[in-house]
Amino acid sequence: MAEGPISRSVDHHKVSLTRVTSILLSGRLVGVAFGLVNAVVLARVLGVTALGEYAYAMGLVALFGLVPNAGLSTVITRAIALDPDHNGQLFSTAQRTQVMLGIGVFAAIMAVATMLPQHIVSLSDIALAGGQLVLGSLSIPYLAVLAGRARYDLAAVVELSVACLGTASFLVVAAYQGGLTDFLAAQIVNAVGSIVIARSVAKKYLPGSSGAACSMVVLLREGIPFGAASIVQNLYTRIDILLLGQLSTPAMVGLYSAAYKPVNMLLSFGASASGTLFPYLVQEARSVSSGSFERVFKLVMVVAPAMAFLIGGLAQLIVEMLFGVEYAPAAIMLTILAWSAAANWLYAPIGLALQARGYERAWMAVLAAALLANAALNLWTIPRWGGLGAAASTLLCEGLLLCICSGMMRRAFGAALSIQGVPACAGATLVGLVTFVGVRDAGAMASTLAALVLYATVLWVFRVVTASDVLKLLGRFRETAQGHARA
Repeated sequence: MAEGPISRSVDHHKVSLTRVTSILLSGRLVGVAFGLVNAVVLARVLGVTALGEYAYAMGLVALFGLVPNAGLSTVITRAIALDPDHNGQLFSTAQRTQVMLGIGVFAAIMAVATMLPQHIVSLSDIALAGGQLVLGSLSIPYLAVLAGRARYDLAAVVELSVACLGTASFLVVAAYQGGLTDFLAAQIVNAVGSIVIARSVAKKYLPGSSGAACSMVVLLREGIPFGAASIVQNLYTRIDILLLGQLSTPAMVGLYSAAYKPVNMLLSFGASASGTLFPYLVQEARSVSSGSFERVFKLVMVVAPAMAFLIGGLAQLIVEMLFGVEYAPAAIMLTILAWSAAANWLYAPIGLALQARGYERAWMAVLAAALLANAALNLWTIPRWGGLGAAASTLLCEGLLLCICSGMMRRAFGAALSIQGVPACAGATLVGLVTFVGVRDAGAMASTLAALVLYATVLWVFRVVTASDVLKLLGRFRETAQGHARA
């Protein structure tokens, strides 16, 4: 497989899983803070209805979000990892291909927006949203070069700089009491800035020699298999906003968007934690596990329900504190979506393990089925229950994906992977849920605390989590922070 050389390069440079994960999560954590500021500014300045219009425009465009990439970043990363200094021709061709794909995607966005029966925002606003997507995608090749050279620290610098620019532009618009179009225009500024920043940071790492000739067709042929699954997954996660805009009101989209803001940040954080597993899993033999998957999955298995208890239990407080009292009806949506995020955290490493071992086509087929199921459920639930129906559809589909992935993992690997503590963790989650429902009359804070305490107690009694585990994890992260993490 193509990933093999990349994983060998990672091994050669002695980059530890803990160190890579720490670098990416640290950057994403600060990025989440910037994103949260942006969400609060949008909600407070625009109000429920205008926020719904903004979310619909960005959601429609986001359906095409990964198409401009088309797996090109993976091809570039692989080529740079193999030969950092002699792939200039490939990089230049990839840049031209990126521009052509961007133009095609922009045309497709405008065509779809024109054909949809409901137009809750103007086509000019859709054009601004589409423009920021296309322009932002032009920074992808530069980030891929940094990834190929394993400069995750510089990639994090780019992400944080762009996030800081985005927040600054939003604050300027908010200071002048700008509207929907002004915030979309600020996204254009941010997209242009991302190109400038990414190129400036990656400039000295770009391949210097032209290398072998490479055509756009060859690049796309290599890249599309990598990007196909991601494109399908992106459609699966974004279809609800489009259908909600078509079948409901802008105000309902605004409430759902407010509920989804914290969830999107959680999903991004979880994806970063799991994503670093891929090259390590590629290196492992099919019949023997080195323990990388078990360690990451055990951590996720313990943290995901705790996160759902915390976010779901305090949803009302979170929504009103961040966005204002007018967004209070979004709290129940956030509670449901928090549990869908927990399911996503759990199946994310499983999906990566399946792809790393050659089951990418089966994984894409499962995602395609989930996309169809999600669309069908939303078409039935949104006209009846609005955003609450969309949230419930998301939770049901994420739960089904988790069950299917677990079954695929068991059939594909059998005894190759040994996951301890799954029954105990499931039982602890059930105990926590029963406790939360039983004492909910005592208030959100008390019921959430009680659920978390009993959840943790069950895990401790069955020794799923011990003091030694916590100390070991903290020790590894401390070593990473000091620059002494071992490969």
